[in-house]
Amino acid sequence: MITVNNLIHKYKSNTTLNDVSFSQEKGTVTAIIGPSGSGKTTLLRTLNGLAMPESGTIQISNQIFDTAKHSKKEVTQLRQKSAMVFQNYNLFKNKTILENITEGLIYGQGHNKKEAEEIALSYLDRVHLTSHKDKYPIQLSGGQSQRVGIVRALALNPEVLLLDEPTSALDPESIQSILKLIKSIAEEGMTMVLVTHEIQFAKAIADQILFIDEGKIIHHGTPNEVLEQTDSDRIHRFLNKVGTEREL
Repeated sequence: MITVNNLIHKYKSNTTLNDVSFSQEKGTVTAIIGPSGSGKTTLLRTLNGLAMPESGTIQISNQIFDTAKHSKKEVTQLRQKSAMVFQNYNLFKNKTILENITEGLIYGQGHNKKEAEEIALSYLDRVHLTSHKDKYPIQLSGGQSQRVGIVRALALNPEVLLLDEPTSALDPESIQSILKLIKSIAEEGMTMVLVTHEIQFAKAIADQILFIDEGKIIHHGTPNEVLEQTDSDRIHRFLNKVGTEREL
């Protein structure tokens, strides 16, 4: 489903991804963990072309994307494979909640307004926000805004859902509701790549965990292999610095 080979990404004089490779099967969840500044978000953003590596390949389903030589059409095709959920919601402030969801359906996928609204309302109903459809983002709580961000991504019916620390800006109560929503999406078989600092959540939801440090994947495997059975001093130091974890 996803195969990443030998990604190298640089920002000015810094190598933010250093020969990164991984793969995952359809319907599985990959969680990316590691210290701040290690390259987690950069890796996630390469999967839909928001960050463009100097070299390496990304394959999603049957499309292989060469990061060193590509056309605008190929970038567009890569981006159509996935949808991103951002840590700070990234909603259009001047559009209603309903319009935030229909925008991509109308202008990105060619649905007419009626079709787009029907799709959007079905997803808003799932997260109990139908009554807020005519409000603007500023009128919502952080947890509500992130639920909108998640269903906006799902409404596009992507092959892969990418989530960049979706709970980092939320209060503890909102964090719980978002984690449960993401878990329910995973249980439905959505292929997901998740950057998170919620280690216990990663352990509960992920089929594999990538531990990235200084731009390299230094450990990968099942949650038990990476978090429980490892003899890596580096991972132990990282886990000891992580704050109180939340159980579902």
